[in-house]
Parts: sequence; C-alpha cells; structure tokens
Amino acid sequence: MLNNAQQVEQLLDTNGKGAKAQVGYDLTLKEVKKINGGRVLSDKTNVHYYTDVPAHDQDGTGKIVFTLDPGSYSLTFDQGVKLPSNKTAFIRHRSSILRCGAIITSGVYDPGFEVDEMGAVLFATQPITIEKGARVAQIIIFDNSEAELYDGQWQGTKDVK
Repeated sequence: MLNNAQQVEQLLDTNGKGAKAQVGYDLTLKEVKKINGGRVLSDKTNVHYYTDVPAHDQDGTGKIVFTLDPGSYSLTFDQGVKLPSNKTAFIRHRSSILRCGAIITSGVYDPGFEVDEMGAVLFATQPITIEKGARVAQIIIFDNSEAELYDGQWQGTKDVK
C-alpha cells in the first residue's frame, strides 16, 4: 500500500525543507554532480567519475541555480530517510521537471536503508536550469512484508565521495 504524506514524513529528516504531497514528500535540491561513467562489477559498483556542477547567481537576480546541459547527473537532496523493515521507497520527478525535458529516478530504497541526504539521478534531454532548494522530486513509500534489512555498499551514503 502506498503511504500518505504524514506516514512518509515520519520516516524523513526533512531538515525543515520540502513539503508534504498527497502520497509522498517533495524533496529539495541541494547539490548536483555530472556523472561521467562508472563500472558495475559482480561484487560492487564503482561510480567515481563525477564532476561538480557549481551553483551560480542567475543573471544577478540573487537566485542560485544549477545550469545543466543534456546528460546524466547525480542529485543530492536536503532530506534524509531511515526505512524500517516493512517499508520500501522510490524517488520520482515532479511534473515540472518532466515538462522541461528531464527525468529524475532512483534505485530501490530497500528496507533498512538510511542516509542523511537522499539522492537520485537526473537525465536531462534538453538544457535545464534548476534553482538550488527547488522542489524537484518526490519520495513515495510503500508497505511491504517484513524483510531483511539492507546492508550493502551504499548504506549511509548516496555517492562515492
């Protein structure tokens, strides 16, 4: 069953940012890195080919933005999550991102996963400018039968730093 906004918010560290949605929570953009490649091996994944995307003032307006060319980007959100053994989460783009020619998606956030700042991947098909702190994605959380807790290489982190 898909959880409502109040149920989702209880599992998050919102850091005072974002907003409840009907069946999830809107996540705010903190940081962007360009993904330049990686290696998926049988025993681990190496994704260490990142380039920082600097935030900058948009035309002297005081709005701090990220300007992205078409490509793949690792996003960091202001919010964290701690999932119990009976919850599974996914991150999806908000419709405003989709209307600008981009998609945000995450892998499965398994039961037991916890992280101080969640992350996802943005695929931009067109140039896009996104303000730092903008609500760009939504986390949705589903109930599941009790499961073993996640204990993989990404526990407590979203990227190889």
